Amino acid sequence: MRTGCLLIHGWTGAPFEMEPLVEPLRALGCAPRLVTLPGHGTSFDDFRTTWFEDWKRGAEEAYEALSRDVDRVVVMGLSMGGTLALHLATRYPVLGVVSMAAPIHVYTLFPPRMKDWRLPLIPLLQHLRPVWPGAPRRAEAQVIAPWEGYSGATSLPQLCSLMSGARSVGRTLHKVTAPLLVMHCPTDRTSPAENAWTILRGVSSDIRRMELIPIREQVTAHHMLTTHMETRERVQALACGFVRELTSI
Repeated sequence: MRTGCLLIHGWTGAPFEMEPLVEPLRALGCAPRLVTLPGHGTSFDDFRTTWFEDWKRGAEEAYEALSRDVDRVVVMGLSMGGTLALHLATRYPVLGVVSMAAPIHVYTLFPPRMKDWRLPLIPLLQHLRPVWPGAPRRAEAQVIAPWEGYSGATSLPQLCSLMSGARSVGRTLHKVTAPLLVMHCPTDRTSPAENAWTILRGVSSDIRRMELIPIREQVTAHHMLTTHMETRERVQALACGFVRELTSI
């Protein structure tokens, strides 16, 4: 039986962040396929016309296309891509799910964990200032954890859509029954590590594993597990090991 692996990137990102998994999965005999979600890979203006429902639909269409070419599919995603992978597992008979740094929520109040103190105010701020300017990604961070995507500004309506959409996926986690591997950095400042526990507790999978992968440097947000120099090889080994076990059952 031929196994396909759907690789889903994160919010404002690009397939680049999932590329480190392509060759290791291909070496296993799998058929990896990268996804470019709607509004990504073109322009920031295009991105601002898309919403969580569009990103969700893009992931669904990519899954359906891959499933026509293979016998079974493992869905994998980083950040919002992991959230979308979980969503796919609520709708389709996936062979397995790998979620990496996936958010069900992007902040917690108790205890207070958030990358930016304004996050709880986004539903209001999106109407006052839809695009929030920000500093470009630091060159040092780009060396440590390479990334491609939209940077330098944040579109608050789209961020609000992500936050709402991720919560909606959280409410359906009980529908996930496929084997699950959750990876997260305990000090992730973009997607708090509490998300890993939320996912693990919420699903109905008989097989569910969590790998907490530490990062020691103090430059990045500890979020880019697939490309980070401290974690990428570990992520590749865990993902490939998980797929190897699934395909041997």
